[in-house]
Amino acid sequence: IILALIGYVSIYGIFQAKYNDIYGARGYTQSSISVVGSLASGFLFGFTIIAGPAMNRFGHKIILWSGCIIASLGLLLASWCTELWQLYLTQGVMFGIGASFLNITATAIPPLWYDKNRGLAMGICFCGAGIGGVVLGFAIPALINAVEIYWTLRIFALFHFVCTAFAAIVMRAPRQLAGSPVKAKREVMNWSIMKDFGFLLWFLCACLFGFAYMVPFAYVPSFAKDVIGLDPNVQGVQLLAFMSVSSTIGRILIGIAGDRLGAIPVAAVSFMATGASGFMWMFATTHGGLLVYSIVYGFFSGAFFTMIASITANITGLANLGSGLTIIYLINTPGNLFTLPIAGKIFEQAGNYKAMIG
Repeated sequence: IILALIGYVSIYGIFQAKYNDIYGARGYTQSSISVVGSLASGFLFGFTIIAGPAMNRFGHKIILWSGCIIASLGLLLASWCTELWQLYLTQGVMFGIGASFLNITATAIPPLWYDKNRGLAMGICFCGAGIGGVVLGFAIPALINAVEIYWTLRIFALFHFVCTAFAAIVMRAPRQLAGSPVKAKREVMNWSIMKDFGFLLWFLCACLFGFAYMVPFAYVPSFAKDVIGLDPNVQGVQLLAFMSVSSTIGRILIGIAGDRLGAIPVAAVSFMATGASGFMWMFATTHGGLLVYSIVYGFFSGAFFTMIASITANITGLANLGSGLTIIYLINTPGNLFTLPIAGKIFEQAGNYKAMIG
């Protein structure tokens, strides 16, 4: 699930670069084109207000299959779109809703199986994002060059369906949580966890994180082209691949460190390192400098997803993990929804990348 889902998010900049060529020629601005990716990311996290309670109410199998079908269908329908607003609805909203169902299940079920090694387990799960970024980072441009973007979307929709359908078939919850859907109405969300001061700080952290995470993945290829003069479909893709490989290693090592040293302090150091690395990007003027930034950012930026379940469980307890994850993903939504249009607008008005990165 994570390979097909977050791996796709990691290389979305490749699609955006192609859409910039197609729709930019028709007079659309970069900020309006970037709304496609923002809608997908926004619904990926924001729709958990529906997906989380629905999983608590009906069980994870129904939610998995719903996500598998809706997200794959959104990608497939996008391959027949001829207008930008149609991409908003398909590759944006529809894919995002399906992705939300898949993501909440993939995040909530694995931690229930572990105690001591929960961070490592989630690190292994989410390193699928890095592996997906590498595989898709080379496969998608090759497909675009061979069969153009519309057939690329159809092929990827099939790949996405196969991966997520397989996961829907084999994934199961611990025995005490398995079984048929409940018949009697029960509480599907525990909002009382919002009274915990520690959870409110985690709530604030998740809110701010959403406003930055997607920007490098979307803009590093175009930065490589406009500032350094590199080919976005060659060196730009390679930079995303290095970012993904580094992210794969980082998620596992950060997961192990979280188990040994504590999820919250390890996450805090990782978040600060992620933010500080932005200055490396801001002043990168060579291919090597941009490569170093991609590696550093990739290594530390995955900490949020690797540690999200451990931190939430530490604060709320396993019994309220579903509710906690739903709230954290929900507050993560505004940033993911608006960050790319905001970044695009800053770039358009300032006329350079430094202001946007800052």
